[in-house]
Parts: sequence; C-alpha cells; structure tokens
Amino acid sequence: MENFTEVQGRFFALNSFFRSYYSFEALGDICNDYDSVYQSLNPFTHIHNVLLCDAVISWCKVFGSNKEECHWKNLISDHQAFRDRLFSELNITQKEFAAYQSKVLDFRNKWVVHYEPSYKHDVVPHFDLMLKSAVILHTFLRENVSDEFIYNGPVSIEGFGRSVGMAIMDSLKPIDQT
Repeated sequence: MENFTEVQGRFFALNSFFRSYYSFEALGDICNDYDSVYQSLNPFTHIHNVLLCDAVISWCKVFGSNKEECHWKNLISDHQAFRDRLFSELNITQKEFAAYQSKVLDFRNKWVVHYEPSYKHDVVPHFDLMLKSAVILHTFLRENVSDEFIYNGPVSIEGFGRSVGMAIMDSLKPIDQT
C-alpha cells in the first residue's frame, strides 16, 4: 500500500461512513421530538434519513461491488489475508458476508440511489456488520500502510463516534415541551 493518495481515499470513505453512522445514531431517538416543533416539515427526520443514505453509500464505496473504484480489493494486494481477518473477527463465513453485502447493495441500488417503488425490503439493513467490517478495514489499513504514510484521522473509532454524537447533540437547543 504505497499509493498514499489511494490509502487516503479509503480512509476518507471509511471516516465518512463512521461520521454519518454515528450522527445517524445520535439523532435517532430525538427526531420526533424536534420535528414536533415544525409541524409536518420533519427536518430532523429528513436529516436522519440523509445520514442513513450517506452511511450506506460510503460503506458501499469500500465494500460494495468489485467494480467500485474505491473498493478495498483495489488497494490491498493480499486479499486472502484481509478476508481471513474480516471473517474471523466478524465470526461469519464468506458466504454469509456475501449475502449481507448483497442485501446492502440491493438497498443502495433500489432505495437509496434509484428509487424503485416495488422494492420490498426490511426497514433498513442492520448496521452491525457494516460498522464492524468498516472498523476492521480501518484497522487493517492503519496496520499495513507504509510507515511513511502520515495518518491523522481517528484511531479509536468508538471514541470518534462518541465525539461526533456529542457534537451533534451539543449543537441542538433543548425543546420547550410546554
């Protein structure tokens, strides 16, 4: 992984995923309360949905179909080493991951990017494997990039997520429920 521009691009996509995911999570429980102030405009639910879509798109950039320019396979030369680690840490098989990946791609293609009214899906894909796989890739990249690469992004993804969530929540004014 000597092409630092490519490495930085993967970190950018992953950190975008983390930022959108944790912002989505932070807003999840408060949308209805904040939207109630604005009658039927629902601005916070809309922002929440946009963050969901952005998280799905960002994850698909690195874990989507092989033709994605930013896919991890286009950067990591030892595919098997990364796959072994990914499936081991996720405690799933390659077949199970491929099925999950297919569901996420289907959701992205038929709901997020190209709306198909007849598309039948769960409410949203479960984010557990998206988050865990993104953390695994992020860690793998940091551990395997050349020492000459200067990484200045988050090291603790959980800590980064808490900070992002707090930044969102701290920016919101309390709602007057009277």
